[in-house]
Amino acid sequence: MRMLRTASKKNKMDQMNLKTVCLLTLLILTTGCATRNIPDTAKEINEECAFEMQAARTAIRLRDKGKTNEDLKSKLPPLEQNSLRLLKKMYEISDEVYQYTDLNEMVYTTYRFELCQRELLGKSLPVSTQTVLPDLLACQQQYQDKSSVKSANCILAGIENRSIKLAVPISGDSHETNN
Repeated sequence: MRMLRTASKKNKMDQMNLKTVCLLTLLILTTGCATRNIPDTAKEINEECAFEMQAARTAIRLRDKGKTNEDLKSKLPPLEQNSLRLLKKMYEISDEVYQYTDLNEMVYTTYRFELCQRELLGKSLPVSTQTVLPDLLACQQQYQDKSSVKSANCILAGIENRSIKLAVPISGDSHETNN
C-alpha cells in the first residue's frame, strides 16, 4: 500500500514537472515571434495579438505554479533599447502579471489582446494598466471567469473609457498624447 502511495506521488510530481516544462517551452517558442517586424495586415495583427495573449496566459499559469517574475524573464532574450515590440510586450506582461495578481486569467488575457489590437491599429490607449484596473476588476466581478462577448465588451469599454488618442502610430513603445 505504501509503495502505491509513493508511486502515485511520483506520478503527480512527474505530471507537474511536465506541465511546467511545456509552459516554459511555450513561453520560449513565443519569444521566437519577438523577432518579427510590426505587423500591418489584419491577419498579422491578429497573429501578433494572439501571441501576446498566449504569453499573458502562460505567464499567469507559471506565476500560479510558483515561478517568480525573474524565472520568467530569465527565459526571454535580453531586453535592449532596440528590441522589437513583442519582446518588449513580453517583459511588460511579465511585470504586470506579478503586479496585478487580482486580475484573473480571462480578464487579463482579453485585456492584453484588446490592448494589442488597439495599439497596432493606432487607436487610443489607456496611459497604463493601473488607470483601467478599476474597470477590469468590475468586469471580472460581473462576469467571474466566464469568457463571453459581454465580458469582452465590458473590458473593451473600460479600455475606451480610460484611453487617450495617440499622436503618432506605433513607432516604438513610447506613446505621446495630443493635448
